[in-house]
Amino acid sequence: MDLMDMRLDPTLAPQQNTVISHRQIVAVRLLQMPSQELVAAIARERDTNPALEASERETCHFCGAGLDAPGRACAACGRAPSLAERRHDDGDNGDDVSGAYVGLGSAGDDDLSDPMLRVAAATGRGDGLLRLLCASLPADDAETAEYLIGNLDHHGWLPLTIVEDAATALDRAEADVERVLRALQRMDPPGIGARGARECLLIQLFTLRDAGDAHPLAETLVRDHLASLAFRRFREVAREVGETPRAVEAEWQFIRTHLHPYPTHGFDPDDGDLAAPAASIRPDVVLRRRGDGFEAEVVERQRYDLHVNRDYLWARKNLNELGCANGERQHIRGYVEQAQSFIAALKQRWDTMQRVSDALIELQFDFLVHGQSALKPLTRADVARRVGLHESTVSRATDGKFALLPNGRTVPFDDFFDSSLPVKKALRELIAAEDTRRPYSDEQLARMLARRGFEIARRTIAKYREEEGILPSRLRRSRTVTHPAAASERVPAPARVLVGALAR
Repeated sequence: MDLMDMRLDPTLAPQQNTVISHRQIVAVRLLQMPSQELVAAIARERDTNPALEASERETCHFCGAGLDAPGRACAACGRAPSLAERRHDDGDNGDDVSGAYVGLGSAGDDDLSDPMLRVAAATGRGDGLLRLLCASLPADDAETAEYLIGNLDHHGWLPLTIVEDAATALDRAEADVERVLRALQRMDPPGIGARGARECLLIQLFTLRDAGDAHPLAETLVRDHLASLAFRRFREVAREVGETPRAVEAEWQFIRTHLHPYPTHGFDPDDGDLAAPAASIRPDVVLRRRGDGFEAEVVERQRYDLHVNRDYLWARKNLNELGCANGERQHIRGYVEQAQSFIAALKQRWDTMQRVSDALIELQFDFLVHGQSALKPLTRADVARRVGLHESTVSRATDGKFALLPNGRTVPFDDFFDSSLPVKKALRELIAAEDTRRPYSDEQLARMLARRGFEIARRTIAKYREEEGILPSRLRRSRTVTHPAAASERVPAPARVLVGALAR
């Protein structure tokens, strides 16, 4: 072969490349945004694009959905505004600065850069709790609710004589005051509205019982023997309740590590060394019962009114007649197309969240009816196949988003995919019923869970135990401390706090 014949000639071959349009990029970016970040994005787009007109309706104080008329019940969650909220909306308290949720902003937003104005605009202590409490009560009970919350101390406790005091001050029957007090004590944080450490701990145990994690021995110990337990008189208490000292000590370990006598610690910013208060969470989707089933509503649909400015639309359609220069043509076309892309991306976000929510209702119907114990193993890939979307799209539509369940709880969408919840519930039940003289090993727990239909590896059992704060079997069997100094060092902070609470 002649070397001169060996040469490379350029040839054309068809290739397929995926090209993502600007509109698709905007849609993906908006889909993965949490709600509060989306609010800021809409405000930013409105301020920078004169062709976009965006307005925000009056919103529900509870779920954040748009309201057709202020003062009426929300069409999304069905909650009516409380008396305090109606007074606020009527202007009794001045401008609306109490919401923790970020709005679209106003002309005076720059003033909030002043730190003293931000302090003046802060929500008063208990305002959010009062709103939630009033939302679950008849309007006639609003004054009683306000009186009770106004008497909470910085621990979250009420005076022992609060029922008699409220009945006298408000001229109400003590039974009515007691009913409102019980509604307050069912709210978060568990133990709020208690009249002392004993009632606070009992409220927390009742909350666990309602969630399927009952501890009857712990309830008995807290109700009748709390002072003796605080000073570790396990043998004396064991004789009185008919249990072994180890069983009593095991329940005491549970009480001091899982319960806290001061419910607002960690929620009150006035307690210096405690955690900062959690931000208010508004749901992205409301799930409510309709007949024998459920329906989902994306609250953002009802909250925003977005459209392209009519003057810009008319100008783009009549560019030739207007005789605009090239720069003006590009300005008008660019802003109109940008506004249309933004609105289309938002609608795509809401449509995707609606489809995913509808699929979750079908796939986790029993979870919505019966709670965590009925949760089925589910992945985002399963939902993606059901709705005909890519798994990454489902992940973006659920990541950082929250749903309001029919029972009134707001949970992250991740809970629909957490298959460990029923396993953890079964694990807690097994350990609660075990013989403390011969506690189950992780291997035994794995076999027992397998008989219940949960195929879980031993390593996974250990992981779930740690997440639930459950000790290994050797520590559940024996936790006796003989040296007084060592005992004081090993008593965790909640136990020392409990002793102090009992001494009050």
